[in-house]
Amino acid sequence: MDEDEISYKNLRKIQQMEKNSPVLTGLKSGFYNELFEYLEKLDKRLEKESSSQKQILLKDEIQNTRKIVANVYEQREKKILLAAVSKARSGNPDLKNMLDVEKNLFDAVLGLLLQSREWFLENKTKKNENVTNSEKTESEKENIVEEKQENSNPVLLVTKGIPEFIGTDTKRYNLRKDDVVSMPENMSDMLLKRNVAEKIKWQ
Repeated sequence: MDEDEISYKNLRKIQQMEKNSPVLTGLKSGFYNELFEYLEKLDKRLEKESSSQKQILLKDEIQNTRKIVANVYEQREKKILLAAVSKARSGNPDLKNMLDVEKNLFDAVLGLLLQSREWFLENKTKKNENVTNSEKTESEKENIVEEKQENSNPVLLVTKGIPEFIGTDTKRYNLRKDDVVSMPENMSDMLLKRNVAEKIKWQ
């Protein structure tokens, strides 16, 4: 069996690697798609299995596999969120092992963090403490401009579930209600016209 092939044994290895690494571990680009296909195969095997004893074993395998999958995702999710916080604070997090679908999450969270920081740390400070523009250092100004440029795509709040589709950026999207996603403007316009998403506006 290929070491990269999705299996219970390999998922356990990935779980341990993710647990022992402070940054995202390297996964092949199609990891999540292959993972969904693997879980689907297990469910189909269970449906076709006629032996009650084997059904019990398969149910246990499926349950344990889904627990591992959830744990792997939650570990990676935490690292992505921490990376977004670091970037919002002008840090330089390691993003080299972030998959495309995870990059969408990173961009969306980063956009919201920058929006929140701008509102709380700039507008509120200016209002309550009368801080003038001249008091802000040039480096701070450059950081804010750079961060906004890096996340120039519109940020949307999904209001209705959308069947899985491949976007004009060749990325696969599986959007559910209340998801927050950042995507190219032409795709954002399409979702807005279909009334399945709302644009999150900057203050």
